[in-house]
Formats: sequence, C-alpha cells, structure tokens
Amino acid sequence: MKKEKIIPLKIMACVIISLAFFFFSWTPLQTELNLTPEWTSDINKGIEKDTNETLLPFRLGNKGGYFTHSGNIVSRQTIPYKAVYSRYFYSLYERNADIISVYLPSGQKKCEIMGAGFPFIQEDRLFLFAPGGSSIAFVNSHDGNASAKYENTAPITAFNSSENGSAVGYADGQFLIFNKHGVKKIELFPGGSDNPIILGADISKSGKMFACVSGVSPQRFVLYRDEGNYEKIIYHEFLSKNMTRQSYVHFCDNDKYVYYDAGEYLGIVDTEKCERKKVSLSGKILNIQESPVAESVYILSRIGQRYYTVTILENWTKKSGQFSFESDSAFILTDGNALYIGSDNKISKLALSKR
Repeated sequence: MKKEKIIPLKIMACVIISLAFFFFSWTPLQTELNLTPEWTSDINKGIEKDTNETLLPFRLGNKGGYFTHSGNIVSRQTIPYKAVYSRYFYSLYERNADIISVYLPSGQKKCEIMGAGFPFIQEDRLFLFAPGGSSIAFVNSHDGNASAKYENTAPITAFNSSENGSAVGYADGQFLIFNKHGVKKIELFPGGSDNPIILGADISKSGKMFACVSGVSPQRFVLYRDEGNYEKIIYHEFLSKNMTRQSYVHFCDNDKYVYYDAGEYLGIVDTEKCERKKVSLSGKILNIQESPVAESVYILSRIGQRYYTVTILENWTKKSGQFSFESDSAFILTDGNALYIGSDNKISKLALSKR
C-alpha cells in the first residue's frame, strides 16, 4: 500500500471518506500529534481469511467480526440477538440460550459455557451474568466452567475488570472487589446519598486501586487504594450533576490516572498526587482508548443517538483537539501507533505520530 504523506489534522478531517465530520477544533501544543489517514474499509466487502496479521475486533450495528491492520475483513457475523467481542474471544448468543459458545478470532470454538445468562468478555477474561442481573460467574476460558460464582439480591449496575481483579457495583450501593480468581476480597458501601446506587466502577491494572461513581443526591466520585489491612479513600469529589445513567470509569494502563464521566465534563485524577483536572466534554462517554504515541488518550462520546465525538488528549490530560460525526453506530480502537474509527459500515485507520 502506498505510504501517504502526513496531513495536518484540519485537512485530515476532510480526507476520511467514511466519516461526515461537521465539527472540528484543534489547539496545537508544543509537541503536536499527527493523525494520518491510511485507509477506509467497508465491513461488507469480501472476506479474506488467509492472513498472518493480528486480528482486531469490530462491532457496528448488527454486524461484528475481525479485521487486520491493512484493512482486510477476516470474519464477519450477523448478530442474531446479542454479541460480545474482544481481541481474544467472541460470543454470539440467543435470548434464551442455556449453552453459550465462545470462539477464538479465527472462528475456532474455544469453549462452551453451560448455563443461561449474558456472557461478558474483557480481553481474555470471561464472565457470565445470570438472568435477573444479580449474580456473576467467573468463567475459565479453557473449559467454560465457572471457577467462582457470587450471588446477590440486588442487581449489578456497574462492572469492570483488569488482569488482577474485578470491581462490581450494585443498585443497593454495595461496591465489591474480587481478586483475579473471583474470590471476594473487599466490600465497601460508599453511601451518603438518598439513592446509593453504583453507576460506574473500575479496578486498576495492578488491582491496588479501585474507583466508582456512586449515589444520586448527592453524587460522588470516590477513589480507593488497598492498604493491605484496610481501604483508604485517596480522592473524593461531589459531582455537580446528578446522573441517572451509567457512568464510564477507566484506569489507564500504567495506573497513574483514572478517568470518569462526570456528566458535564471528563474528570481525570492523578493517582499519585491525588489531584483532579476537568476536561470539557459533552455527551455520554462510551469508550476510552490509549496509545503510547505522545501518551495520547482518545475518548468516544455520544449525544442523543447519532452525534458522536472523539476527544483527543496528549500527555494523558491535555486536550488537544476533537472531531465529531453522525452515525447510527460507532467504535474506536487503538493498537500501537494506530487509531481505528468505525462508523456505520466503514472502518478507517489513522496512523499516529509525534512531530
């Protein structure tokens, strides 16, 4: 494929064929991040199964599958009811299925989960949420059996995992931390609100820190650190807007920052200095991706059903630009020095570099 010349970001907004950008802003920094369009692929084009490239997942509308760095579509499925994809596994499942198959990106069956519910996959970690939404099973990806289960009476309202544990929030205000084997290790009740519901949660890659957005009237963001014999609140903030929807919470890969949807802005807390920064951002945050290039962070948010915005941060916290587009469905994904943007039936690759 012919290598394209690096294009300034304002020009780039006009080049990507598949995305109808109608708003764009760019504030140059001392070290400017360049996004260079490389290709746009239609997910409905012919399948090219023979490849040695890394496979990357996509989900757009009722279609899901895997593509490559060069833009080839390696697999594509029509989703019958629900589906979940990661870089390691995927699963398609029916409404009343009591046997759920899990597949490798190649399409080879990895295992079967024997039980009804809703599978959830994060990287190489498998979970099964039972019907009713109050119980969770930690599933072994080798054989599909549950290595641990936890049952509760209140429904699960927030969940996230890392390689060293899981964070689970409930409608009754319980905030539970499990180790990587599915054993409950910490039980917290942030409390202090008329409605104690946990709206968002995450656990750091190390498993040493965990955070949540909790409660309505008032609503707060709370960051904890595991001190061994007790859990210490290292940052606490009352939020000015009472959200009644789920809130996205995300620890960066190096555990240095935690990001959270505060309704009217993106909150960023430095976990070492315990200081917060606000970044102006509208809409519901759907995903946060990172790249080592310029220590950049990409936030996908949505207003209404069709108005999407990608906000760009450099050096983890400094807003340097954003662009928006209209679409029925969208996703973002980073891999090394590339940002992939999915919109309707198109996927575009932007190469990332630092001037």
